[in-house]
Amino acid sequence: MSTREWPIAYWHYTPGPSSPIQMMKGALKCIKCGDVKEGETVLISTDTNKLRIAEVLAAAAYAVGATPIIIMIPPVGVHGAQLPEPIVAAFREADVFLQPTTWSQTHTKARVEAIKAGKRGSTMCEVTEDALCVGAINADYEDCDQRGRVLGAALAAADEIRVTTPLGTDIRGQVTGRPVQYETGLFKKPGQFAAFPDSEINISPIEGTTEGKIVSDVSIMSVGITLYDQVTLIVKQGKVVDIHGGMAASKLRMVLESLKDEKAYNYAEFGIGLNPEARLCATNLEDLGRLGNCHAGIGSNFAIGGKVLAPNHIDVMYKETTVYFDGKIVLDKGVLKI
Repeated sequence: MSTREWPIAYWHYTPGPSSPIQMMKGALKCIKCGDVKEGETVLISTDTNKLRIAEVLAAAAYAVGATPIIIMIPPVGVHGAQLPEPIVAAFREADVFLQPTTWSQTHTKARVEAIKAGKRGSTMCEVTEDALCVGAINADYEDCDQRGRVLGAALAAADEIRVTTPLGTDIRGQVTGRPVQYETGLFKKPGQFAAFPDSEINISPIEGTTEGKIVSDVSIMSVGITLYDQVTLIVKQGKVVDIHGGMAASKLRMVLESLKDEKAYNYAEFGIGLNPEARLCATNLEDLGRLGNCHAGIGSNFAIGGKVLAPNHIDVMYKETTVYFDGKIVLDKGVLKI
């Protein structure tokens, strides 16, 4: 397998006692993207797998005069699982929050209530130590944000979104009146939320309106890389009704079946990547935010303008996308058309 097929540029990187030195540059960039100021409190919600990353982020916050607070729990086991009430309360009270975790805390009451309270912050789900050193972290996030604002303004005015790929993805949904989420990497203003070092915009379609097929050829949260083990999802009336493929497809079926909740199959999100520096199949956040990639969210959408609270939110990523708003091409394999 060549690096052209799977361009992970940091093969030599091995986490070790000295890695915080390498991670600090990326951690400081994260603090800068959040415009963290002297005297602010920075809540870092993490789990036992990501404590070293949390500590580096805490050091970066401390370096600019903020007060870092680390809250750590065992890994919860599924993306979108709700957090204990003491953590929800901590999110409401801190000035800034960061979420370097194994399992995504984006679609949780804690994150939603923090944003409603005017706090700002970023998810960092499945973040790896090398993701603070290379790849997406090198992006110009102001440029990513500008790209996202152009697309987002057009999406906010649209009634329908459609995404296609050469492998056969063809999925569409109604988005009239639904809010656009700008997770572009910047979270400098009250109420702003990011997905660092990802950069994306996303929207939740109106429940029951999404129809079509998704062929995942990048990765699936909770499953793994699908680059050479594609997974096909059939969506009807806003729900995943069938899953085809090999081992990765079997694992996704098993994950969803284990939740024993029909809401787990809800088609929750259309996501559009904005980051030209993101690597392919290197980290979850980079697959979500890579320019030219799109993703489908399965499960909860209550945190992004929808009505469904499910026990999960699992993102399904695919590449070489063409995106249409109301039948007009707006983004073709990473090239803006508006």
